[in-house]
Amino acid sequence: MRSYQDWANVFDLFLVVLGLVDLAVSPPFSGDGNADIVLLKVMRIFILMGAMIMANALHAFILDPAQSYDAAGLLWDRVQMWTLYGTAYRSAYTIYEVTFAGNWPTNARPVLDKVSQFYSIFFVVYITIIVFALIRVISAIFLKDTLDAAQNDAEHLVVEKMHKKADYVRKLEHLFQAIDSSGSGLITEERLTQILGNPKVAALFQTLDLDVHESEALFHLLDDGDGEVTLAEFIDGVMRCKGPARAIDQVAMHAELKQLSRRFGKMLKHMKQQQALPGMPSQQSTASTLPTPTAFPKKQATLTAFLFDSADAASLSANLKGPGHAGHALV
Repeated sequence: MRSYQDWANVFDLFLVVLGLVDLAVSPPFSGDGNADIVLLKVMRIFILMGAMIMANALHAFILDPAQSYDAAGLLWDRVQMWTLYGTAYRSAYTIYEVTFAGNWPTNARPVLDKVSQFYSIFFVVYITIIVFALIRVISAIFLKDTLDAAQNDAEHLVVEKMHKKADYVRKLEHLFQAIDSSGSGLITEERLTQILGNPKVAALFQTLDLDVHESEALFHLLDDGDGEVTLAEFIDGVMRCKGPARAIDQVAMHAELKQLSRRFGKMLKHMKQQQALPGMPSQQSTASTLPTPTAFPKKQATLTAFLFDSADAASLSANLKGPGHAGHALV
């Protein structure tokens, strides 16, 4: 009995020291992100309260020699209760298992069968409120913190990518200023060809993920058609050259190819219609003889089909075949 009291005093001292440590550690965690820590503290309080309730309630049963003798005179029931709830440490550890391990029937059933069914009230209330309610809340908070951390990581990656892009643009600005030795803010094709002939400049382009082989092709890619490249054109063109082709560029190219295909098919159809008209030379005659002057208006009308639609082409062909154009082949 004396030994039990000594250990109880030691455990009380441990609780006091733990409380002091808690007070010392809590201020750094004050703020909006300490909800999980607060819930863990609440969980610890419930575990200690449950451990004290069970240890005090079973204390009389464990110490009563008239309780729970089996046929052989063994004290198995009392020993089992002492193993689970005999001391403050054992009781706290058992309640910890009941809370987090999920094997609460293993620790609750012996008490109900060997001591009293009255303890079912404690276990039902504790399991319902603590295990199935508070644990779910703690799990939800940890999950929310995890998702928030993942979101912060994604935002951090976006910010880091923007910083890298800004650094890349600054490098391009320095490169443009180095190429534009005159300070006019413009780069000509001759200047770009001259500067790319320097191996150091070519190596500098490679460090910017640009493998430049032909200066003429690079200039036409950067130029908008006026024969000079500005800083904005240089940065935009280099950014488009860097990395794989964008999906929007591929779609635009595909649309242009479809338009060219439709116009080419339209031109072929109109040429076949013109060949089917009376007075047009056949394929055999055109292969052996040159076209007559009267065929030139039809040829001119055929060429207009590539630039105009069917209605405009027919109108131009009719005008060419009018009386006022009988003596003209081409204007």
